[in-house]
Amino acid sequence: MPDAMKSVMQTEPMRGIFAPLLSLPAWNVMRGQGSMLTFEFGEPILSIREPVVSPSPSPKVRELMGRRRVSPVGEWHLWVYACDWRCLSRGRQIASSESSDTDMDEATRVLDGQRLMSVDIDPDNGSSTFTFDLGGTLETRPYPEGNDEQWSLSRRAGPVFSYRRDGCYCLSNSDTLPDEERWLPWPVVSG
Repeated sequence: MPDAMKSVMQTEPMRGIFAPLLSLPAWNVMRGQGSMLTFEFGEPILSIREPVVSPSPSPKVRELMGRRRVSPVGEWHLWVYACDWRCLSRGRQIASSESSDTDMDEATRVLDGQRLMSVDIDPDNGSSTFTFDLGGTLETRPYPEGNDEQWSLSRRAGPVFSYRRDGCYCLSNSDTLPDEERWLPWPVVSG
């Protein structure tokens, strides 16, 4: 990482990581397994996963892995996964991580196409707020127990920025082992 980027990351991690995404529309916003959410930002390219032979005992898994998978991916990928969240539209709650699949899918439709305007972090309670231009808001808060990562932002062929419940963050390569990750406390930025 260049020295200038390291300096910004030590004093204002959000500015260093999210600045290129601000004003970009979120696209292909989807619900994954359970209440996980994914967002794509930036120019799309096709990601192609070639068929592989799976050792799984499940015929369905072997069949799925034996297919070629082609999907559009963005320059940046936001994955919200180990936290409670709620989605609002113009201040009205659309869904939360405890909602029905139908309501969570509605939340993804509400956020899809909206431009990301700001990301605010409160390290004291481990929460974060993603604000969008057409009145959409995604709020995250940590699970009551554990110290899980709440979300991560990865850049194609670049580092992964992760945020967890204790207000710490990590910037690492996608192949960094968990024991090798370096978690840093959120810096206090005086105003």
